[in-house]
Amino acid sequence: METIEAIRAILEKGNVVAMTGAGISQESGIPTFRGKGGIWERYNPAIYANVAGLFGVFLTKPYRMRDFILEFYETIHNAKPNKAHYILAEMEKRGILNSIITQNVDNLHQEAGSKNVIELHGNMLRFRCTKCMKENKFDEEDLEEFIYRLKRASRLQLIRLIFPKCDCGGRYRPDVVLFGESLPQDEFGRAYVEVENSNSLLLIGTSGIVYPAASLPFYAKEHGVAIIEINPSPTALSHIGDYTILEKASIAMPKIFEFLTPPI
Repeated sequence: METIEAIRAILEKGNVVAMTGAGISQESGIPTFRGKGGIWERYNPAIYANVAGLFGVFLTKPYRMRDFILEFYETIHNAKPNKAHYILAEMEKRGILNSIITQNVDNLHQEAGSKNVIELHGNMLRFRCTKCMKENKFDEEDLEEFIYRLKRASRLQLIRLIFPKCDCGGRYRPDVVLFGESLPQDEFGRAYVEVENSNSLLLIGTSGIVYPAASLPFYAKEHGVAIIEINPSPTALSHIGDYTILEKASIAMPKIFEFLTPPI
């Protein structure tokens, strides 16, 4: 109880930034990439997590690539925001939370109602033209139609579905960071500014082992930002946290915020 009250006192000051990782999405039914049941148990990330590898699979085993992409999008389609996502959205609405910095690509924070979301690794529902950089984003109906068509696509139709043609002549691709690619510098720069100007950093479901994103909590520590960690087990960041709650976010967040005034 003392820990909860201390965290409450910090968060009630406002100017909070949250940083979220795979753990918060796992509670919504999206397995972590590397964890038990994760997608990298069935698909070699050295091949499936980069454009060259995916293109090679398309040329040699097109339906294997289709199965990989289908599994990814069906998982996202079936996932729904959990209590932690909704509490973060409400914190922002009430002026307690400034922004969310997320390593996730599943759009669950936006679905829960969060507005200021900095996506370090992109968004699987957003597509960007590799030539003119124009963006398109799937809504619920778009995603359902994409999954329906993907299940029934011929080899020739697959490339048109997965990498559709833009009006400029270029090809769209999912706007996510694959292995060997740099983080979007505008988003990463915004994240550093948000952290530097905050009073506290709320770490939720992030392991702290994926760089350069994992450098942000250390940057916060250097600037005197209070660090509150919520994770079911200790992480590589636990030793720099001012407070650590070893619970799932969907359990810990309601406990914390029933103490906030006004109540959430």
